Amino acid sequence: VGKDVDKKILNTAASALPSRTNADRNIWSIIMHNKLTKSLAAAIIIIASVLSLTLFNITLPQAYALEDTIEAYSSIRWLHIKESASVFEEIRASEIWLECNEPRTITKMRFQSDDDGHSIGPLVSVGNLESSESWLKKHNLRLVGYGALKPSIFLRYDISELAPGVIFDRLYEQEKRGEVLVDIREPTKKSEPIVVTVTYPEGSKSETWKKVFYVDQTTKLVLKVDKYGLRSKGFEHIKTLEFLDYNQPIDPMMFTLDGDVPADVKVIDMSEVEIGMPQGDMTDQEIAQKVTRDFFEAVIAKDFYRAGQLYLGAPDFLVEQAFLGINALKIISIGPGHRDTDPDSNAMNCSCRVLVECGGQHHVLNAWMVRISRADNDTDRWVISGTAINTRPAGGLTLSRDGTDLNAVVYNGLARDQFMKKWLILDPIQIEANEDSNAPSEQTQEDAFAADQVDVSNFQETINAFGKEHQWLLLENKYEIFDLTDEFGESSMITYAWAQIEMPQEKEAVLGIGSDDGVKVWLNGELVHEYWVCRGVGVDNDRVPVTFKKGMNQLVLKIQNQGGSWGFCCRLLDE
Repeated sequence: VGKDVDKKILNTAASALPSRTNADRNIWSIIMHNKLTKSLAAAIIIIASVLSLTLFNITLPQAYALEDTIEAYSSIRWLHIKESASVFEEIRASEIWLECNEPRTITKMRFQSDDDGHSIGPLVSVGNLESSESWLKKHNLRLVGYGALKPSIFLRYDISELAPGVIFDRLYEQEKRGEVLVDIREPTKKSEPIVVTVTYPEGSKSETWKKVFYVDQTTKLVLKVDKYGLRSKGFEHIKTLEFLDYNQPIDPMMFTLDGDVPADVKVIDMSEVEIGMPQGDMTDQEIAQKVTRDFFEAVIAKDFYRAGQLYLGAPDFLVEQAFLGINALKIISIGPGHRDTDPDSNAMNCSCRVLVECGGQHHVLNAWMVRISRADNDTDRWVISGTAINTRPAGGLTLSRDGTDLNAVVYNGLARDQFMKKWLILDPIQIEANEDSNAPSEQTQEDAFAADQVDVSNFQETINAFGKEHQWLLLENKYEIFDLTDEFGESSMITYAWAQIEMPQEKEAVLGIGSDDGVKVWLNGELVHEYWVCRGVGVDNDRVPVTFKKGMNQLVLKIQNQGGSWGFCCRLLDE
């Protein structure tokens, strides 16, 4: 079939479908290689967050006539995208409109979110090759300039390190290497979409993610993408992307704020704001820690202009407003920087604990996830693009060194959602640093994690590890998460937590395990879970199926810290 016939078929399909012609290599070429990556850097990143990168990953050559699809995408002029995402148990919706010219360049764009579930509030961002700006409805602000389109709440995914032609080939190669598992279901009815499910092998950093693509059988265009994350009750829906109105002309008024913004709006010029921090010769892990540290140090010093520079160039008064009534006193600890587990993200994550005073009481502000991303694709400057924070009153742990008696940590059954707040915990085992460094190498850390220093089948009052004796301590907590940092420091070390559970009968259940960092779980001497990971502790990081026997059960956790703050938590979930 000739190219002219191909184009006619695709143009006909584009007008008939509520979605899709090819938003693929050209869109990514547009985003990666044009001047808008500087003048519209934030809008581009926001669009990347909505596109989520994965839309086109799955158009496999064998099943989807990849060559024809790529050719079709070269003719895209307009595209409309809808996103529905679950963010901290809230559903947030947003829309994107794009206009492109023939040489694969985005000339105009609009991002719009009516969400009011965060401090930024409803937002509209528009831009073209000459200018960009955004309107924060909640604050009646019109931000103009380089920093005007960088609202951090929307920066969830990015496209750094991706280039045209890589997306399809990358998935193809990943499948060959066993890095992804692809399941393709082609229905017999032509009116039904092909369903393509992408999962990740157990033990990989992305094993907690799953994507489902719905592809039109006739045009081989993606109609919808559903994304799932592993949570306490299994894979839960995270977001849906719908691709609409391929090549249907968009009203030029959609790419301006004229008519949207009230006359009394306050205008702030962000053109001269220097956003983020240059990476220089720092590694990605080092820049993540440095940006995190400098941001919280700026908050402590009440230098909100500097804090705003590091938080996507936000105006200083918005950052100050976020910390209103909180007096940040000192940084307690900063965790190591590590790559985001999301397969569509090249962002880094870090964690930070800060002692704060509020209402005359001391609290620990636990920023258990600080997301650090490049400011745009053509710079080495990094910014904080989002945080997940909780607080608790300072203190809460009770430690006794007379706790070697297992009878002190017996639970008479466990109720659903009950956190285990008392354990025998082993005086931590230090992991020796390399001779030329202050910290162990990654390989030394992994070797220590692979080896088991405790006989988990037979409790022993004294443990000899690396030539030193270690005793068991009785540790009790008022709160759900055991924060071990204040008691034991921030260096690389290992501890074990031991508890006994008396069950009236055999019972199948699921344990919600949180850990910072790596974790192993044994039940009655059997290894039921292990995950070598660098992360902040969160409730139900991992969901572990177990079977309790009738009578006394021995539950043992191994927690290994790679540096910075650390801790763990455990509770009973669904039976």
